[in-house]
Amino acid sequence: MRKSNRGSLLIGIIATATVLLSLQAIVYYIRWFIPFLGSHHSYIAPPDKIAAVWFIVKIISNAIFLAAGVFLFRLFWRFRALGYFTRDSLHVLDFFIGCCITLALLGLFETICDNFSELHSGEWSSAWDIINRIYRFGTHELILREPQTMFVLLAAVLWAIRQFVTVALTVKKENESFI
Repeated sequence: MRKSNRGSLLIGIIATATVLLSLQAIVYYIRWFIPFLGSHHSYIAPPDKIAAVWFIVKIISNAIFLAAGVFLFRLFWRFRALGYFTRDSLHVLDFFIGCCITLALLGLFETICDNFSELHSGEWSSAWDIINRIYRFGTHELILREPQTMFVLLAAVLWAIRQFVTVALTVKKENESFI
C-alpha cells in the first residue's frame, strides 16, 4: 500500500510540474511574441530560425503539453477513484496519441521551414535530382539532425496501451454480464 502511495505522489508531482511549467512557458513565449509582431525583431528567437514560426510552434507545443497535463490529472484521479480504466479513459488516450502526432508534425514543420534552403529548390533540374535532394534533406535534417521519432514512438506505445485497455474493458464487461 505504501509503495502505491509513492507512485501516486510521483504521478501527481509530474502532472503538476507539467501543467505549471507549460503555463509558464506559454506566458513567456506570448510575452516575447507580442513585441515581435510590432517590431519584427526578436530578442529570444535563435537567429538562424524563422522567428514567427519558432514562436508559434513553441506556443502551440506548450499549449499541447498544458492540455496533456490537465488530461493526465483527470485520467489519474479517475483511475485512482475507480481502480480501473473506463471508456472515457480511451478518449484521453486518443487525445494523448493525437498530441504526440501533432507535436511530431509541428517539429517536422518547424524543421522544414528553418532548413528549406538546404533543399536548393532553385537548382532542381530533373525528377531524379528532386528525389535525391528531398531524400538527402529528409535523411540529414529530419532523421539525423532533428528527429521527431520520439513522439511517434510514444504514440505507438500509447496505441498499444489503448488496445490493451479496450480488450480489458471488453473482458470486464463480459465478466460483469455473468455476475
